[in-house]
Amino acid sequence: MLPAALPTVSFGSDGTQAGPAEQSTGPAITLKSGVTAYAGVNPKTTNDDAGKELTSIIVSVGNEDPNPVSLEVGTITVDRPVVTNWHTSASDAVPFSD
Repeated sequence: MLPAALPTVSFGSDGTQAGPAEQSTGPAITLKSGVTAYAGVNPKTTNDDAGKELTSIIVSVGNEDPNPVSLEVGTITVDRPVVTNWHTSASDAVPFSD
């Protein structure tokens, strides 16, 4: 079961954490055969050249997940990152900037 909460997403060795892209959390999602869950991440929501260049993303199901996963992503610019709730539709998980 995926909780009715945001996934926890942070970037780089300094742990820059993504904030919420949506106003409220969605319902918990029960994973079973035929059910796929998606969460969207936007590492840069600002419209300027500012930001930090980082090379990894750390993702966990939520704050209580004891096993976060660190992924090397190449160099990305991070400035005011956001993450969506868990969704069962990929198109619903696309985070938009403010």
